[in-house]
Amino acid sequence: MEIGVRAPVQNSLRSREPLRGPKRVARSSLGRPFGREVCEVCRVSSWFLPMAFGYCGYRQRHRAGKVSLEALAMKKRSLVTRGEILPAQPVPDGIVAPPYVADPDQVRGWWNSRIEPKTDEDVAAMRSAGELARAALDLAAGLIRPGITTEQMDKELHTFICDHGAYPSDLQYKGFPKSVMISINEVICHGIPDCRPLEDGDLVNVDVTLYRHGFHADTARTWMCGEADPAGARLVASTREALDAAVAVCSPGAPLKAIGDAVANVAEREGFGIVKTLVGHGIGEFFHGVPQIFHCRNSDNRKMQEGTTFTIEPVLTEGEPEWFTWEDGWTVATTDGGRAAQFEHTILITAEGCEVLT
Repeated sequence: MEIGVRAPVQNSLRSREPLRGPKRVARSSLGRPFGREVCEVCRVSSWFLPMAFGYCGYRQRHRAGKVSLEALAMKKRSLVTRGEILPAQPVPDGIVAPPYVADPDQVRGWWNSRIEPKTDEDVAAMRSAGELARAALDLAAGLIRPGITTEQMDKELHTFICDHGAYPSDLQYKGFPKSVMISINEVICHGIPDCRPLEDGDLVNVDVTLYRHGFHADTARTWMCGEADPAGARLVASTREALDAAVAVCSPGAPLKAIGDAVANVAEREGFGIVKTLVGHGIGEFFHGVPQIFHCRNSDNRKMQEGTTFTIEPVLTEGEPEWFTWEDGWTVATTDGGRAAQFEHTILITAEGCEVLT
């Protein structure tokens, strides 16, 4: 995932309080006001109004009957705290690394203006990379359990990727210190694996990118750790549905904005926020390139071109979609503490429609 529009808010890990935006009120795990607080706009009890009228005046339309009182009344969840970050795993000799590992300046200028169609040989290499990236996420699914640390997961995935002759693309990309990105609960993306153990009920987003045969493949999924709560399960299912809907509209000649419309249709129906300024991207020999792929309603009328490859990676949120970056310079989290979920595929536009490479 690349940041299309830089967030204006930078917070410290100590305070974890947003520096701007609306005054906080008590919120449920769905990111919606609850309890004895009142809506700051209409001053009506924010517990009663969403259930009665479907709208609290907080710029968030509620769907009466879609969310149970039990889910709204769930106990408050602690925000994610940073664990110890251990040194990166070594890459074995013989593994070919992307150019930016030896020369960090190679990542500059990747917002080039030209979308590059792939040759048959390029597509074969990307299929190989995509198959391995998908297998890595299958491995991640079996690792997620209460008590395991994201550091342990990073080590397992690093070993798996390298054992299959690939390089974990995140490692040393613009200085990122680990091999994969693992984001928990309100952390939207770019989470750095550390020694914090996963807890029962955590939402766990694993984002794997790897470099194989000279090409990158990028993919992500979100799981519930241990026992799933209904609200979290609905967020995860809706985000997966949004990705599937976006993939379904991809074909040569279709406008890129159709992707954002497809995601928005699902998010609006379910009452979830969409993170608008974190975008998908072109991918291939480069990690990130054009076109930028927006997951919200937009006016990008450029046509999808046969033979091109890019990622689609929507993020849906329980509450407001605004975000800030931790002081580590990487970890992106929601400002209101609402949980987020993300799913991602690398796709190829074909004559018949599209092919999911991951």
